[in-house]
Amino acid sequence: MTSKAIVLITGANRGIGYGVARKLAREHPNYHIIIGSRDAAQGREAASSLLAEEASSSPSISSVELDVTSDTSISAARKTIETEHGRLDVLINNAGIALDVKEKGKISLRTMMQRTYDVNVFGASVVTDTFIPLLEKSDNPRIVFVSSTLGSLTFASDPSTQYSNELFPTYRSSKTALNMVMLYYNSLLHKKGFKVNAACPGYIATNLNSFHGRGTVEEGSMNVVRLAVLGKDGETGTFSASDGVRPW
Repeated sequence: MTSKAIVLITGANRGIGYGVARKLAREHPNYHIIIGSRDAAQGREAASSLLAEEASSSPSISSVELDVTSDTSISAARKTIETEHGRLDVLINNAGIALDVKEKGKISLRTMMQRTYDVNVFGASVVTDTFIPLLEKSDNPRIVFVSSTLGSLTFASDPSTQYSNELFPTYRSSKTALNMVMLYYNSLLHKKGFKVNAACPGYIATNLNSFHGRGTVEEGSMNVVRLAVLGKDGETGTFSASDGVRPW
């Protein structure tokens, strides 16, 4: 088993998750990166691409099939990681979907909310709960929930901000819920030495939003990686972006 810190990133075969994996591979060679992907073949392809892109850093990368909407898949991924590594040091709950624009008028509101929450909230919750026993074996366990400032109730309720509008209600409410999930796990785990935080990548052009966005994946990955590699004196129970703390 490797002496490197073991990090699992859900939904890491593309978008922000892939960017986070790439930044870790480039800047933190003491980490072994596990690409979690719903499609096993896409996960292997992403891992191979990263190994080629960052060959000069000699990164340590593998992949695991992980569908966050399937308890069976989540449990199988845990067993694989436990067998291969014995523990987990960092869990990055990155997998997420946004259907408000893509599926509007095509599916019912109930279906849209069920599908969104199944990935963005239920999936992150079950993955976290399932991997806690492996994280407890780490000397410095960290959990990062990839959230969004769009989920800030403070901003949404303030008419003077750009966030006070009727756009993306399903996605936004799922991120509000995810922040509560993060706070729950921080309350549960921080006394055990866990660092549990939520990160907003920013408005980044990825497949999530049909590549409409102002920032780059590299920029969106910065704060996620910062929280993933926090030392023992790092913050916990926070919601932040690259430019600072975000209000709840």
